[in-house]
Amino acid sequence: MALTVVSLGGPVAPEGEQMLRAAGVISLHTGAYPAKAEAVDLLASSGADAIIVPNVERIDQDLMTASAKLKVVAKHGAGTNDIDLAAAKALGLPVLAAVGANAHSVAEHALMLMLALIKDVRNQDAYVRAGGWDKKTYCGAELRGRTLGLVGIGMIGRALAAMVQPIGMTTISYDPFAPAAAFGPHVRKVDTLDELLAQSDVVSLHCPLTPQTHGLIGKREFELMKPGALLINTARGEVVNEPALVDALESGRIAGAGLDSFAVEPPANEHPLWALSNVIVTPHCGGVTEEARRQVSLMTVRNVLAFLRGDTVDQHCFATR
Repeated sequence: MALTVVSLGGPVAPEGEQMLRAAGVISLHTGAYPAKAEAVDLLASSGADAIIVPNVERIDQDLMTASAKLKVVAKHGAGTNDIDLAAAKALGLPVLAAVGANAHSVAEHALMLMLALIKDVRNQDAYVRAGGWDKKTYCGAELRGRTLGLVGIGMIGRALAAMVQPIGMTTISYDPFAPAAAFGPHVRKVDTLDELLAQSDVVSLHCPLTPQTHGLIGKREFELMKPGALLINTARGEVVNEPALVDALESGRIAGAGLDSFAVEPPANEHPLWALSNVIVTPHCGGVTEEARRQVSLMTVRNVLAFLRGDTVDQHCFATR
């Protein structure tokens, strides 16, 4: 009997779908962010052997028990905060993640946000579109000579550190869980988050969302940052206390923020960040370039197929076993 894989939140990339078909797998999918009842019905009616999770509100116990045949849950990406890992572990369901598949894309996105902020791209674009052309009003600066502080030195952080070295930035990082080898020759390890915040001109977040990192950057942390510092968040929105961020931006405590993720997605139309000219926002798309989506899909599908066949899966891809 053919295996069935259900993707909750849209199909994987065409290359991934082709890999599933070539393996004789029945591949089904919902639209983006399906209603829970729709997802439960599809999982139950199809007798899914595996769930792939691109875009869904949350994978909870109800979804994980909808199909009696379910053997594995795979995140179409690296972050698994939208999956109830405790429930999965209690059910004996392994959870896989495509660790590192979109690291380069996210690192490029963080660099783009840094450059857009320091070069004042948003405001200059609006100024020219409105008929302005007085270069004496320009207040852009350079990244050269500044210090980048990475909160987290995983694959994304390491890729970003390599990208800013030719620009002339100094890079430091705080990551209490990383081995010494992760920092490499161009990143100086600091022992505390406070130390990193006090020294950095740009603070870029690359840590996972855990109970320990929820609200990691709040009022106290913003007060420790340099006046004129920039905050970049391509991690998870909940790592930052958004009301404290708004206060820091409005008061001028920090100079700007580049945000690709938010505590609630999509954010409300009346979110106070929208009124601030020192903020650049994107819709949590840093890791979904065409190239990254293809790599994430291929890694996710390979992992799922390997697991279902009883083949070896890289241990780093297991969020739970």
